[in-house]
Amino acid sequence: MRSRKAFRNAAAFVIFALALPAAAPARAADLFLNDEPEIYAAIDKLNALGYLPGLLANTRPYPIQAVRAAVEAASRDSLPEGFEAELLRWVTAYSAPGVTGRVTAAASYSDARFLPPNNEGIPRPKGWAGQGSVAARGEVNPYLSGQLRAASFRGEGGEDEGNRLLDASIEAGHKYISVQAGKISTWYGPGRNGALILTNNASPYPGVRIRNPQPIPMPGWFSFLGNVQYDIFAARMEKKAEFSHSMLVGTRLAARPSAWLEIGLSRVLHYGGEGRSNGISEALTDFWGNNDPPDRSNTLAGYDITLTLPFKFQPVQAYWDRAGEGDNRLLGTGIPWPSQWGNLLGIYFPKVLGASRFDLRAEYADTYSGNARTAAWYNHSAYPHRYRGDILGHPMGGDSTDWFVESRCFFLPSTFLALSYERVRREKGSGLSPLSPGERRNRYTAGITGWLTKSWRAEARASMERQTDEGGVPGAGGTDFSAVLAISYQVSSLSRRDLWAAYVLR
Repeated sequence: MRSRKAFRNAAAFVIFALALPAAAPARAADLFLNDEPEIYAAIDKLNALGYLPGLLANTRPYPIQAVRAAVEAASRDSLPEGFEAELLRWVTAYSAPGVTGRVTAAASYSDARFLPPNNEGIPRPKGWAGQGSVAARGEVNPYLSGQLRAASFRGEGGEDEGNRLLDASIEAGHKYISVQAGKISTWYGPGRNGALILTNNASPYPGVRIRNPQPIPMPGWFSFLGNVQYDIFAARMEKKAEFSHSMLVGTRLAARPSAWLEIGLSRVLHYGGEGRSNGISEALTDFWGNNDPPDRSNTLAGYDITLTLPFKFQPVQAYWDRAGEGDNRLLGTGIPWPSQWGNLLGIYFPKVLGASRFDLRAEYADTYSGNARTAAWYNHSAYPHRYRGDILGHPMGGDSTDWFVESRCFFLPSTFLALSYERVRREKGSGLSPLSPGERRNRYTAGITGWLTKSWRAEARASMERQTDEGGVPGAGGTDFSAVLAISYQVSSLSRRDLWAAYVLR
């Protein structure tokens, strides 16, 4: 929650920062915001169709600079036809503006309080509720960019009321190294319904990030790696009863050796807090596996592999995200290596039986099978992998399995209907009694997202969720309905450079 004064201060901070002169030698980048599912859907489809062979697609949010470079290259080097050509032109136009602002009003109804997955920790209150939000991002200065997003929501009967500052940051630097500071969020991995280590399921956290907005083509002996991307951040966690304001450090290195292969290595670390050291020396010590005593830190690490096969009639993309907790060493070396592994497997068809307007995705995630059931996934005794109570990783939680299937029909490049089914089985553990039968959730969701005009955008979504043995209590549960309708008005402006690029690529 944030007060109105916090909103005013944050807005003034971003505006002031955007007006400052910069000393960096090259253009910086800003980020797409997290309430733009249509642009992410379009990029995922183009990537799996083989039109974006140099884009690193599994570290999100995407830098606009990287997307611009990828679609400009695709417009020069490929000859898409039909709907695929329309999709490429729309992404090119959407990513061109230098300054964008959006105002959104939403109304919702829910039988019970509902926390939508990967929604930055914003709840859907019980009964009728209203929400308003503002969002802005800009490249006012060639060397400096920024973004701001804030929401205010009111629930029936005064429940779940408040203001929340979401993404709010400034960024400056070179296309191969930039620094971002403010409230940030991170997604590591190829899963789209969730990822094992980091997602945007929790609210953005205050921190500093160093990364390369545009993929780095590796030269010489390292050219076999293709394009490379790195991401490093340090964030301050919330106030809590034990080790208040601890630190979260995340690192990721990803490479795309070829158009059909993308690989990534990720590692996150919780340490420090009130009464303990938050210094770099302590971070390095804990990062390399010194966890004595056992509550000194909490680490998660993993790797992911994405295989893209852009066959003309039926392209397919398959991916595997494997991550673990626990302290071990790789093959007897000093390299820290998890011992309690979770897995996420997925397959994505960017078109179905040759029809480019349809797609289909299926994912399976598991934090319970094998040695994973001996780990307290996301629930470390000293440093739980949470922010403000919400899981930073996969929304299903620990000791769980998750099946997810989604299909979309695109009426226009910017407008689609989505239908999905999700089945979550939470086993005993993670707060449930060892004697409980666990709990099950089956969720059916339908939604439509699209642009009514050049400036007006609408989104409607409804979900039906059936809970069995809720909270691990035999016989408890029921069926809950939830729906939301949102209307947005967006304005954008182009810089001279972007106007010229849009003209050349039209």
